[in-house]
Amino acid sequence: MPVPNVFVVASSPSTWRQQLAIATACSNEAGSAAYESAGALHAVDGAKEGPLILLVAAPRRVLAENVVVHVGPMDPVDLTIVDGIRCTTIERTLCDLASVRPEFEVMLAFEWYWRRHRDLTVLQAAIDRLHRPGQSGTKVLQRVLSEALLEGLPTESALEVRLEAILRGLPGLVRQHEVIDAAGQFVARVDFALPSLRIAIEAHSAEFHSSEAAHAADEVRHRRLVGAGWRVRYVTSLDMDQPNLVWAEVQTMRRGGPGHATPPVPHLPRT
Repeated sequence: MPVPNVFVVASSPSTWRQQLAIATACSNEAGSAAYESAGALHAVDGAKEGPLILLVAAPRRVLAENVVVHVGPMDPVDLTIVDGIRCTTIERTLCDLASVRPEFEVMLAFEWYWRRHRDLTVLQAAIDRLHRPGQSGTKVLQRVLSEALLEGLPTESALEVRLEAILRGLPGLVRQHEVIDAAGQFVARVDFALPSLRIAIEAHSAEFHSSEAAHAADEVRHRRLVGAGWRVRYVTSLDMDQPNLVWAEVQTMRRGGPGHATPPVPHLPRT
């Protein structure tokens, strides 16, 4: 993607990051990577490398090809550098993504942020500063943030976010629940629970559970949960492709009907 006044080493590989760096360097560096491009740079859950997307402060022509340009405020506090590429900060990126992406993807990105930063005051300050009449992104993100604060703790993976979306609406569902046995001893912290029914629902991913050591530890944990009177449903990434089946099986567990006994811990293949 040759552009005037931008020099590229001829032997360097043409990558998505290189093309994005060229796009931000042209037009006197007026633009910064933003929206989905900034999300991919920050490695936000759900964000992928794709179209080159820039934010500029005022309408102007960007000489690079295949670039999508958004016009909006560019306060220096909202800008940073990632891999040598000027882009919006994580907080500004989340606000922008919330204005153009489906709400589930906003939840993925938000939970990713929360589990890394824990303190949400910086994000709240960005929402307050950037909100203006007609700005949908900050409104959506504020709702996601407010609902998350009622939960108390973030999810621990993107798979958990997907699972929670399937389970949403189950009466009494809580996340990151600590199971205590009859002797008052800590047993485990489960991803999701229906505490009054002693039902645990776990997001079980190959990323964290495929090794022999992990599987052995999972089996010990599983026996302790069952010994404490809990029933466990493990939900894998493959199960996520059948959300209606997962929902139906959890409902069967709630009713204590046929097939409600706890199955063994899935032995996932190594990835």
